[in-house]
Amino acid sequence: MTQDRERTFLGATIPRRSLFAVPLAVGGLALAGCTPTSEREIPEEQSVLAPDREPTPPSDLGPEAYAFFTEEEVRSLEAMVARIIPGDDDDPGALQAGVPVYIDRKLDMFEAFAEPTYRHGPFAQGYEDGEEPPADPESVPVPEDQLYRYGYQAELGPQELYRLGLAGIDRLAQTRSGSMFADLDAGQQDELLIVLDGVQQRSEGGGSGSGADPETDAGEDTGSSGPSEDELDQAEDLFGEADPGSFFNTVRIDTIEGMFSDPAYGGNRNLVGWTLIGWPGAQRSYSPQEMMHGTDKQPTSMEGLTPMNPDRPGAGRDALEQPREGVHSH
Repeated sequence: MTQDRERTFLGATIPRRSLFAVPLAVGGLALAGCTPTSEREIPEEQSVLAPDREPTPPSDLGPEAYAFFTEEEVRSLEAMVARIIPGDDDDPGALQAGVPVYIDRKLDMFEAFAEPTYRHGPFAQGYEDGEEPPADPESVPVPEDQLYRYGYQAELGPQELYRLGLAGIDRLAQTRSGSMFADLDAGQQDELLIVLDGVQQRSEGGGSGSGADPETDAGEDTGSSGPSEDELDQAEDLFGEADPGSFFNTVRIDTIEGMFSDPAYGGNRNLVGWTLIGWPGAQRSYSPQEMMHGTDKQPTSMEGLTPMNPDRPGAGRDALEQPREGVHSH
């Protein structure tokens, strides 16, 4: 193994990449760079999407088209994902990989969450062993180790969360800096995302983003680079119905999904996400040698797969095996 390469999935090697990070007292905001690549041209007759198989993304949208978001929402979303996984034309990140298009198509196709969701209060509120159960009449006190029994709970659906969340981050940006989020410089954008991440950490019992005691941190300078309790409270007030922490966490997860999903769904354009992690993608098979010692196969999307039954009419190439006695094709 050379100094500049590392072994990854099934032993495949990819160039080692540097990671970009902003100062964070908590681990919610991970920033990474990607390595550019180019996707092979796939003959139309070899596409597994012809005929279409469900579920597939809308076929009438171009790679840059948006079906769900408004123009202003697109600006804010693109700015957010560009800071979660930054990049440029020479070193593609989430924006260059088409992650906003992936999120847009996902929201346009599905109004609800993928899993059953309890959307009407009162909602379960956890408390640790030895603590007094919360006395909030609008919630149901539940021991932390039993919260899993209550399933996923959310007042807002994903479409509503994105609409209100993107408006909320613009209000927060205007209140703090006098500009829309997309018009701030990278450092200012990171500061606001760290605030949203701090709200999420606080809701999970991790305290404020600064790591200070909420009872003693009344907005005074504690010497920490994290947001203060006042900043977290301000974000919650400006976001209104949408929880800023849940919104940021949703965008972060969707950004990761879009970066590393199959390109058929709008993201991972030119397979930059799979190239980054050394994932070969949709391969028909691996030889025993590859399973034992790794593979040098280049990442391939679903559309790049060769036909499963190459000897069938219209498959595009001749069968690899000779006809055998007693074996008939239909």
